[in-house]
Amino acid sequence: MMISGTTKIFYMLAHPIGHVRTPEVINPLFAERGIDAVMVPVHFMPEDFATGWEAIKRTRNLGGLVVSVPHKEQAYALSEEVEAAAEELGAANVIRRDPDGRMIATNMDGLGFLRGVLNNGQDARDRDVLLVGAGGAGKAIAFALARSGCKSIRISDVDLGRAELLAEDVAARYRGLSVTASDADLDGADMLVNATPCGLHPETDPLPVDISQLRPDILVADIIMKPRETPLLKAAIARGCQVRYGAGMLDSQIALMVSYFGY
Repeated sequence: MMISGTTKIFYMLAHPIGHVRTPEVINPLFAERGIDAVMVPVHFMPEDFATGWEAIKRTRNLGGLVVSVPHKEQAYALSEEVEAAAEELGAANVIRRDPDGRMIATNMDGLGFLRGVLNNGQDARDRDVLLVGAGGAGKAIAFALARSGCKSIRISDVDLGRAELLAEDVAARYRGLSVTASDADLDGADMLVNATPCGLHPETDPLPVDISQLRPDILVADIIMKPRETPLLKAAIARGCQVRYGAGMLDSQIALMVSYFGY
């Protein structure tokens, strides 16, 4: 990849940053298509994000941003314009910088999850889902699951109030679907989705659920992309569960991102 004075810059923002895969996936695609652009990872602490954002948006050769946890809500709040997919969630993960300097935000997490992890949503149909995590990615996945034809959704989070607010929001928009806040008990669930960061650091992170409750009839999906096989997925495989890997969530979004950036 040749980088010159005309190269358009894209940033990948996250905390922590070491696990992100977007640059290593999108840069070869830029090169393959002859697009004069490069994406680089940038590490901001949450308390520094707003200051960093103000500097980044003034970069005249900035094409856009991809934002991961825990910055998605701040990116949404700081953007000048938000599309419906981001507005529904109050969180953004892809932002385009228009020539006039305005930052235009959307969210591709939900669509990417259904397409890349759950076989266009077919894997969730008629299932009772336990979703662990009500943050930026969890919000997107909750709304996506509600559109997938699942039977019910229980949402668990270390912040019970956050889980309750998300459950109320999804239930209000998808009347007739059972959506409730819950603890992380797997009883009554035949699908588990981990939308928390638990698993990014396998040696130290807690497991998102009590793995002794895993049963072979439970389909287990984890949005963690790196490592590919998280402790949760290893435990699920050992107990005979079907599993779905998080890498597909990003892979399915890459083409959408490139198109959103105007290529």
